[in-house]
Amino acid sequence: MTQPKPPARPAPPRDPALQGPAPQSLIAALSAFTPAQLQRRRGTGWTPDRQRKFIEALAATACVTEAAASVGLSATSAYNLRRRPDAHAFRHAWDAAIDCGMRRLVDAALARAVHGVPVPIFYKGEQVGERREYPERLAMFLMRAHDPRRFAAAGSGDAGRGAAPAHGDPAEARLAEALAQIGAPTDDPPSAPLRLPGPTADDGDGADPSD
Repeated sequence: MTQPKPPARPAPPRDPALQGPAPQSLIAALSAFTPAQLQRRRGTGWTPDRQRKFIEALAATACVTEAAASVGLSATSAYNLRRRPDAHAFRHAWDAAIDCGMRRLVDAALARAVHGVPVPIFYKGEQVGERREYPERLAMFLMRAHDPRRFAAAGSGDAGRGAAPAHGDPAEARLAEALAQIGAPTDDPPSAPLRLPGPTADDGDGADPSD
């Protein structure tokens, strides 16, 4: 006799720190943001309203692809618009939004390390409870990134839990760079501003930014 398949487990909710509208400080900055004026005015392209909504979405997600999709356009056209000589205000707003998004990402990571992550418990396909897991490796990584001189020895030579993140992990490398630039104490001169990667080979199709 064939056993019925258990119902699909619901996806875990997104971190609260990454939800909701952009902070008021960014919204105030957007009021002074002058969108790039494109010669080709089409309702389906990068209109001033879409440029502002893209910046708000970028501040909430720190993801160009997701922010572009939220206004019905592509990441390729967003990068093309960013490269326009007359889009300097758009570029500045983009950089500010990325910085805001990365700060929210760091807040979310800190919340996970301090308060733990809820993990549902299932029995015969139904959720019967919940437990909390505390990512010790993430906590140690954040501590070392914030104050490497104080916490570097805590992870030296360790393997497994509590070990330093692999340098080959781009997500952890990006978080480490963001933490270093958002206020980690250091005696060295301030690091250069966070630079955005250019479009990948897949994004370089030369599409018109107004599309």
